[in-house]
Amino acid sequence: MQYLMMDIHQRFIGTLNRNAQLAIGDVLEASNAKTYTVVSINAAQNRDQNTRSVTVIPRHAALRSKSAIG
Repeated sequence: MQYLMMDIHQRFIGTLNRNAQLAIGDVLEASNAKTYTVVSINAAQNRDQNTRSVTVIPRHAALRSKSAIG
């Protein structure tokens, strides 16, 4: 399945091809060597069954917000 990676402002970051489906909270490494956490998953605008749009945040931002909560 192909994923279109978007930031929280819906700006395109890149694409990701994975055999397994992603879930909210999954951590992934993009081709730019940055690590992201998935915060939402949506069907892509073009309605292609094999493409999803995922909203991600940088991993270091996810760690900061988690430590602020707990």
